[in-house]
Amino acid sequence: MYKFLSRRPFSGKVKKMSSKLSNIQRPPKDPPDEGYEPTCIDHDGIQVADFVRPAAFRQFSGPEEKLGPGAGIGLEYKNAHYFAYHRFSFLELQNQALELRDERRLSGGIQDAIEADEEEECNEGSVKAMKELEAECEKIIAVQAKQLEEAKKQQELCEAQEKKRQAEEEWCKKKAEETKEVKLNALLEMTDEQLKEWCEKSLKAQLLEKKKSGEEDKCAAEKIKKCEEEDKKEKAEKCEEEFKKKEADLQMKCEAEQKKKEEELKLKCEAEQNKKEEELKLKCEAEQKKKEAKCGLEDAKKNEDKKPNTGADGSNNNKK
Repeated sequence: MYKFLSRRPFSGKVKKMSSKLSNIQRPPKDPPDEGYEPTCIDHDGIQVADFVRPAAFRQFSGPEEKLGPGAGIGLEYKNAHYFAYHRFSFLELQNQALELRDERRLSGGIQDAIEADEEEECNEGSVKAMKELEAECEKIIAVQAKQLEEAKKQQELCEAQEKKRQAEEEWCKKKAEETKEVKLNALLEMTDEQLKEWCEKSLKAQLLEKKKSGEEDKCAAEKIKKCEEEDKKEKAEKCEEEFKKKEADLQMKCEAEQKKKEEELKLKCEAEQNKKEEELKLKCEAEQKKKEAKCGLEDAKKNEDKKPNTGADGSNNNKK
């Protein structure tokens, strides 16, 4: 057992490191181009403090560039910054640290607490908001508590009323049973003559009640009939009035339409008569003009016939 746990003796030989390249791709360490002054770090796998300049990190091909094996936020290798440095990153970070040191010395060794003040302001605002929310929650809780109390009171009142009703029903039942027992005892104590009298009285009372109920039913039936007759009369009168109104409206409409038709016929007749008169006038004038033209032609012919025939030498004899 001791031999198994004992260490091997040191042989004095040191193993040589292999000169073979590993399969892991190395990040590019080339220096940045001239005029490289980025304003932000365009990568999702790195978180950098505000006082660190983005110039301390190399140029990325994109925000989703793979930095290294398992390196990034929420991955196995947390120090993803190692794969984001370039050849002069150490110098850039050193210069930034020296500048921060000088600024702190100039300010008397007191570090500026701008971020802390902002956090305090944010905390004050959040505290106010929390207080307002607490006040609103307390109001809501108070309203809900009042509603619950009112509901409980209403439930208690309903239960008390139900208990009263049940007690009254029980009391009525007891009274009815007691009255029945009293009546039975009284009937048992009565003699035969008293029983006959009681039976006759009860029969008479029942007959009177039936008569009253029958009379009431008759009165109710008569009232119903009267009401129905009155309703029928009113409906008939309304129907007659509506019928008369409709007849009057129809007569008025017919008269108005007839008047319109008569006026239209008169206008048409007058227009046709005027047209005919104008046509006759035009025809007469045309015929008169034709007659005048014919008369003028005849007069011209007569005048030509009356003129003497003259020759070329001025004599009246025509030479053939």
